[in-house]
Amino acid sequence: MNKQSSGQQPHGGGEGDTDRLLTELRSQSSDLERLRALYEELETRNGLLHNEVLRLKRAQRTNVQDLARVAAVLLQISRVKGIALDPATLDILRRRGWLPTRPRTGARP
Repeated sequence: MNKQSSGQQPHGGGEGDTDRLLTELRSQSSDLERLRALYEELETRNGLLHNEVLRLKRAQRTNVQDLARVAAVLLQISRVKGIALDPATLDILRRRGWLPTRPRTGARP
């Protein structure tokens, strides 16, 4: 068998080249292990952040529903008592789409 077919370099590198390549391989292996550990840590953090985003979205949805209910009661009280809401409150209710576009006819709920 010649040197090329046995995996050795044709220029007759020898043991020095083999030691250098083994050192480089160990270094790359160490870097790879470090990167794997970092990747796993980042995956864990990503999962936690994803769960936190879902929690915050649920909380926000609940808050909006609660505020819509409060706004409905506020409007009802305002109408029953004949007290006009201030312009800032009316503006908020309009922006949120919580003001009816036209007065309802018929029985009250």
